[in-house]
Amino acid sequence: MREVLTLQFGENANYVGAHFWSLQSAYAAGDCVHELFAERSKQAAVPRALVFDAAGSFGALPLEHELQSAGTDQLDEDRGLWAGPTQVHRQPLHKQPRAGANVRFWSDIAPVRYAPHALHAVSGVEFGNSLGEMNSFVEGTRVFAGNDARDDALEGSFRVLAEQCDRMQGFHVLADAFGGFAGYAAGFVGRLRDEYPKAPVLLYNVGRTQTVGKLGTAQLADMAVAAAVNAEAVSMSVPLFAPRPDPELKSHVDIASGDFNQTSAFMAANVAQWSHCLHSGQRLLDEIVAQVTQQGYYPLAETLLAPGLRVPAVGSDDSRAKLAAADRLVGRSFVACSDADVGGISATMGQLVADRGTGFGSLVSDRFPASACLSDPQPARLPRSFPRIFQTPGQKDSGPSAKETEQLPVAGMLCTSTASLCYIQQLHGAVHCEQSRLFKEYERESVREYQSTLDRAIDKYSPQR
Repeated sequence: MREVLTLQFGENANYVGAHFWSLQSAYAAGDCVHELFAERSKQAAVPRALVFDAAGSFGALPLEHELQSAGTDQLDEDRGLWAGPTQVHRQPLHKQPRAGANVRFWSDIAPVRYAPHALHAVSGVEFGNSLGEMNSFVEGTRVFAGNDARDDALEGSFRVLAEQCDRMQGFHVLADAFGGFAGYAAGFVGRLRDEYPKAPVLLYNVGRTQTVGKLGTAQLADMAVAAAVNAEAVSMSVPLFAPRPDPELKSHVDIASGDFNQTSAFMAANVAQWSHCLHSGQRLLDEIVAQVTQQGYYPLAETLLAPGLRVPAVGSDDSRAKLAAADRLVGRSFVACSDADVGGISATMGQLVADRGTGFGSLVSDRFPASACLSDPQPARLPRSFPRIFQTPGQKDSGPSAKETEQLPVAGMLCTSTASLCYIQQLHGAVHCEQSRLFKEYERESVREYQSTLDRAIDKYSPQR
């Protein structure tokens, strides 16, 4: 068994994580033990994961043990010091809302049971600000440093999870792209790198907006610092943004821009596309990272998704027509979940194409080497709790049928491209003004090092002249 440990940090990342585990549990139905899941009591599969969030963000999470004292009223009476008659009054357990009901917490959409040691409520009271909040990257790093100094972050629940693995592949990390949990995640990943210097770390930086340009100044500065700090610690970093509505996009895809529960489902499907390669045995985590980053030279990647893709019939001997059709599909059928606009598949340095029941892999087989095309004839399984991502029947080009939305054909693309240059330049611009009040809590030398790191990234991703 080649296990992968998943770490989740912050509300945005945990929304994506909840949908991700929902997709994984639907795919792994009946398979209680594999790379991402571990077997627990009663043959229930629980994620190999640690989840970090603010104390008030967990909602009604279905823990494996529920409440350990539930149903033990007689035991409570026996333990009481009062010799007289007693009555026990228990508040009913809060249950998850029914499908379609209002979602208040990411835990409302989490169908899996997490292990008791997996959930960690983080507060900034002791090491952050007096309100217990972590509003910025630097506050998150302080809270992590304080917690780590008091209780080693890699002991306790992390050590339990790691020691359950026979041959650990590496780490799969979902983290908020900015804010306190971006800093907390950076501190944790830095500790991971100290103890596991050769293990691959795949980091998804989860943003809530559709582009960097829609972020506030403080959020953009946080994202820039996070990118610079993580540059040396992670093996591959994938910015993950809400998908953007595009008039050229296949009209059957429905993007609810104001509903993060729905847009985070697109992001989760994107992440699940590459985790599927791990479970199917087509790739190991270090192989995915090495191929896309070109042996680590291009650590920043983009990810795209084409749900419900319909590949047009093209003659097998007409290679020019095949390539033209492939370019049109990339430009019109993929829902970009990165800030970069990948206009065509020809501008990539490293890439993987994952085809699950669409035939897209065979369409682009002439463009990419065989090692870059991963095909599975079985479409992805969607759980009942998955949000609606297609227009309802009766609308123009309503898209996949009801059966197809349960067994969804989907294609994905993970690549490094010069299209990331604009994204990196925006991050660099956010730290260029080192006198800004946003950096008053950083040492000036640190800010200059962040600038240098992003300068080097710009040089790497600039088109060769």
